[in-house]
Amino acid sequence: MLGSSSNCDVQLDEAGVAARHAEIRLIDGKSLLLKDLGSEAGTLRNGERVVETLLASGDEIRIGTCRWMLQAPGLRPGRVLTADVLRKSTRRWPRVLVWTLLFTSAAAVAVLKWKPEWLNIF
Repeated sequence: MLGSSSNCDVQLDEAGVAARHAEIRLIDGKSLLLKDLGSEAGTLRNGERVVETLLASGDEIRIGTCRWMLQAPGLRPGRVLTADVLRKSTRRWPRVLVWTLLFTSAAAVAVLKWKPEWLNIF
C-alpha cells in the first residue's frame, strides 16, 4: 500500500498524495499489479495515468513527485532512471532559450537594417 497514511507500507508525506493512494499486489506468485485507489492526483506508469495495470521490469511508477523504477530480480531494465538521464533532459531548455534569443535578435537587426519602415506599424 502506498499513500500518505501512517499505516501504509510506503508512506509519502507530500501534498496531493491520498491517504491510500495506490497498491501493488503480487498475482499468481509471478505478476505485479499496480492499482490506483481512486486518488485525485492519479498514479502514473511510464508517464501515463493508470487505474489498474500489470507491471514489467523497467516500468517507472510515479506518485506525486516520487518515482520508482521496477527492476525484476536478475534482469536489467532497458532503461534506467539515473541522475545523468535526469540532468540531460533539463539541459535542453537553456539551449532552446539561447537559440530563441539569438534568432529573435538577428530578426530584429535584419528589420532595422533592411526594413526600418516596418517599425512604423507599431
